[in-house]
Amino acid sequence: MKILHLSHAMIWGGNEQQLVDLIPALEKQNIDNTVFCFEKSAIKDYCSKHKINYISIKKKGTYSLKLAKKLNQIIIEYGFDIIHMHTSNSVGTYLIFQLIYSTKVSGVFSKKGISDSSSFLSKIKYNFKKIDQIICVSKAVLNNFSKVLSKKNKYKLNLVYDGINLNRIKPSPNQEFRQKLNLEPNTFLIGSIANHSKAKDLTTLIKAINELTKTLGEKNIFCVQIGSHSNLTEGYNKIIKKLNLNGFIRLTGHKNNASSLLSQFDCLCFSSKREGLPLTILESFYCETPVISTKAGGIPEAVTDGINGSLVEVGDYKMLANKIKELKSSIELKKKFIVNGKKTLEKNFTNDISALKTIEIYNKAVKQRI
Repeated sequence: MKILHLSHAMIWGGNEQQLVDLIPALEKQNIDNTVFCFEKSAIKDYCSKHKINYISIKKKGTYSLKLAKKLNQIIIEYGFDIIHMHTSNSVGTYLIFQLIYSTKVSGVFSKKGISDSSSFLSKIKYNFKKIDQIICVSKAVLNNFSKVLSKKNKYKLNLVYDGINLNRIKPSPNQEFRQKLNLEPNTFLIGSIANHSKAKDLTTLIKAINELTKTLGEKNIFCVQIGSHSNLTEGYNKIIKKLNLNGFIRLTGHKNNASSLLSQFDCLCFSSKREGLPLTILESFYCETPVISTKAGGIPEAVTDGINGSLVEVGDYKMLANKIKELKSSIELKKKFIVNGKKTLEKNFTNDISALKTIEIYNKAVKQRI
């Protein structure tokens, strides 16, 4: 079976990591994979560096006729069985392509995040009859996305948890990152890996650090926040300055291979208000880094409060701070989270498990076109 993975993403994020983690596991099952992406995109660079088959063209608009024509040429030339769409924009391109050329190639869409709204145009494209199957990465995503679909299309929905490629993660146990931050070896290091978007709600994280240091009196802590900056970043920096937190938190921007730093954190902290199911949580399980998070989206499907991590309500910065203090004060709790996190990962969230379930969806999609 030959799969064309369609991605319109230009920068690197969790969706892109999920895609490239899936491909080697699919290849173990004799699935042929090619990524169709834009030049100068982060995923094109990754594919080139890691010898993943790809086809790239200059960036085009979602509904570009030239893009649809190029897609049709590729399908004819290489004989792909399925187009697997990994971004919402790629669904729009697939719609135009099929309306013009009406090919027999099957369409599968992966829905990876939770949307807070859906436009009329979005409902039209997601209910397009030639999207044969839809993969949702968590129950929360599935329940949210089902509201967009008409009753006759809900049968297309499938739950397939993303899984991580354990072979790519190389934990770095040394203290190099702490040294770069000029931290004492015994400083409790809180890690946050999230791009600066509204969904990640980094204001709650900053307030939690303020609560932790001012109200709860924890001075021997530091939070390093890793992720691509945006138009929200200036506002975050203003809050940090206003609360006089420069000595306790730093926004470092994007870092390549950020997952390699997880093992140097004393905990990973998520403050999101919307999530599908972040790969970083699964990577933390592997790197033996305890997770403290809000109950956003699909996170409670991986993290069970008090068993393999700590959970708080969305926006509850005071409880987030208290959970960090609790973990900092208990070696036994840390050990418990580490052991149970590893068990959770191995049982449900490897890319081999994800690939087998994805292939089942591919087979369903192909049968629909026969």
